Amino acid sequence: MAIHVSATTGCNLGCTYCYENPSREMQENWVEREYDIEAIMDKLKDWKVEYPHIQPGMHGGEPLLVRDEDLERIFRWICKNYNGNGGHIQTNATMLTEQHIKMFKRYNVSVGVSCDGPGELNKHRVAHSGDSDVTELMSERTLDNIERLVESDVSVGVITVLHEGNAGTDEKVERLLNWMDFLTENGVGGHFNPALPYEDVQTDISLSGDRLFEVYKQVWEWIKEEDYRSWNPFADYVDNLLGNQLGNCVNNKCDPFNAGSAKIIKGNGETTACGKTWAAAGDGGPFLQGPSSDNEYNSDEERYDALKNTPGPYTEDAPDMGGCKGCKYWNVCRGGCPGGGQRDDYRNRVEWCPAIYGTYEMLEEEIRNVFPNIRLITDYPWNLPLGDIAMQGQLDIKPFAAMRPAGTGDRSAWDKYELDDDEKLVNVLPDGLRNELEGEELRFLLEEEYDPDLLTIEDDGGWHADNATRRSRLKARGEDPNKPQRTSRDTTKQQGSMGYDGDSHSSWHKIDEKFREEKASDADEVNLDDDFVTDVDDGTEEATSD
Repeated sequence: MAIHVSATTGCNLGCTYCYENPSREMQENWVEREYDIEAIMDKLKDWKVEYPHIQPGMHGGEPLLVRDEDLERIFRWICKNYNGNGGHIQTNATMLTEQHIKMFKRYNVSVGVSCDGPGELNKHRVAHSGDSDVTELMSERTLDNIERLVESDVSVGVITVLHEGNAGTDEKVERLLNWMDFLTENGVGGHFNPALPYEDVQTDISLSGDRLFEVYKQVWEWIKEEDYRSWNPFADYVDNLLGNQLGNCVNNKCDPFNAGSAKIIKGNGETTACGKTWAAAGDGGPFLQGPSSDNEYNSDEERYDALKNTPGPYTEDAPDMGGCKGCKYWNVCRGGCPGGGQRDDYRNRVEWCPAIYGTYEMLEEEIRNVFPNIRLITDYPWNLPLGDIAMQGQLDIKPFAAMRPAGTGDRSAWDKYELDDDEKLVNVLPDGLRNELEGEELRFLLEEEYDPDLLTIEDDGGWHADNATRRSRLKARGEDPNKPQRTSRDTTKQQGSMGYDGDSHSSWHKIDEKFREEKASDADEVNLDDDFVTDVDDGTEEATSD
């Protein structure tokens, strides 16, 4: 979840695939620079009270169209009111000046740069006015300014939109990867956003789901070659499979009429949400969402209820009708971004379903090849609401329980193991969810741990397994105690950096608290008194469920 200040949707570029283009066309003012800074500040203060732990940042359009004095005022306020962190900014970096870089360092601002690669790979990020020479000049400025930010020790990442221009062929992807190698070797990470398929962009620019999967496979092989390489969505996908907080809004629920993943303050102080919803659920303009429309963000889950119950490609004995019913990756995908719904309909699952499913399947196979005894979110029934719990950061499925040396029984990544009661599939679930499990869901989970012949489930949800666990029985019979219970499922988070204890965790991203503290300390030395707002507090024995 994020808060963005979009003082203007104006931009000095005219990217051919930009989902905000319809808004600019309707306003007939492409490089709009008008906004009300006082209204923006008032809304920031209101939302500091309502959302005390969500740090705002600057988006657009192009946020560097905002006057420098107003940009500094916003960052100074964020830095003062959010523990020395000045938020973030997403920019094409073509207008970046030395004054901006000093500002970012002064207020500890993280910078995201939008760039699709060098040279011709960036051809769809065209200059709004001028010929191809101007576009080429703009691209060179972006590339140069990424290097300037790195050399100035500013935290920087890159968003790369994938389209036919930079990923339509394997040769283009190789050129893209060569550039990404330079970035990652210098500490710059990033993530991919597939070009949204709307209007004629679907056939002319946007990649198909199958082509996107081929690109992801090529990138994944590249990542594995060097330990300094990392690029999303791969890190997010691994964390999602482990049950960590769901990375990236496209894996979470999003009400296309009140999209809470990106709450946006407009230039006049009114509120809207992610621009990808403007065309998906409206006419392309930034329609009012959230408080300005007298609604709560993410108040409607109608899309997800429909997707969960509508047949899709992994539904047994039913035609594909655009849904997700029966998909084992439902909890880590939820149908994808509504802005990319199939057939230009937000109610359908996303166009890139083959790439998302295929990538999750590829990563799951690799993880299980290394750790056969690992537990992943796909070891649970697909329709358990685990994604909702993970989204809140309150899920710990203990993926490395079988390997955790603190356990009382045998532990191994590959060989036989025994779990303590508090590590079993059912018992690691939050109490509320465990108590709501229905008969078949409960039986499915229990039979993964206990001998089904000895298992009794009562009508009221109580259960007991007499004499021995399933694994102990198999061991006593001389059989493999880790033999899968069902042929339709594969075999099944080490506490610490990948276990849940209330903070953010990741299997991949470094959590560098020392770096954050140093940056916050630097910000404390700056005069930040203006617009201050006070922070707001905000075994062999009988097993039984009793």
